[in-house]
Amino acid sequence: MKILKGSLKGRNLACPEGVRPVQVSVRKACFDMLAGAIYGKKVLDLFAGSGSLGVEAISLGAREAHFVDTKGQCLKTIRKASVLFNIEDKVKLYRKEAADAVKDFKAYKEAFDIVFLDPPYYAGILRKILQTIEGYDIVTPFGYLIGFCYSKDDFIREIKGFSLIVEKRYGQTLMLIYQKNEASGLPRDI
Repeated sequence: MKILKGSLKGRNLACPEGVRPVQVSVRKACFDMLAGAIYGKKVLDLFAGSGSLGVEAISLGAREAHFVDTKGQCLKTIRKASVLFNIEDKVKLYRKEAADAVKDFKAYKEAFDIVFLDPPYYAGILRKILQTIEGYDIVTPFGYLIGFCYSKDDFIREIKGFSLIVEKRYGQTLMLIYQKNEASGLPRDI
């Protein structure tokens, strides 16, 4: 799988066995929309898998990316890529369940500008993690939650403090972008 844009464009990123990465066309559409919002930002790739979302964000100028996954093989793959691409100073890895990571980030007062959510499809996990994030404030003002799920999967349209600003279907994948509201309650455009 290739990095699509930025300083690492064209570099190959390995995909661990058993991982379903975001399709290239969906990843391209996502980063086309977010391109101007990534530079200098702190990113969380919550269901990291191959790390393609977080690494793509670093390639586009994110200052750091935190990767969470339960599988050691996924984190080893991301660590190896970070060394190969000379970005290890921008990468932080956590082996834990996504909901536990969200709670820990809140406890340690960590906040992220962009949170990628690409959980396994068909399991209703996106709904559950959005509910967890709703209860644990780990997103900066005007920050983004970017979720991917099966187009017929159950998800939440309304999250307290966020506005759903993009709901777009790509084949069987649904991409959802929520933006955190400020006190005025009005989101800014991407």
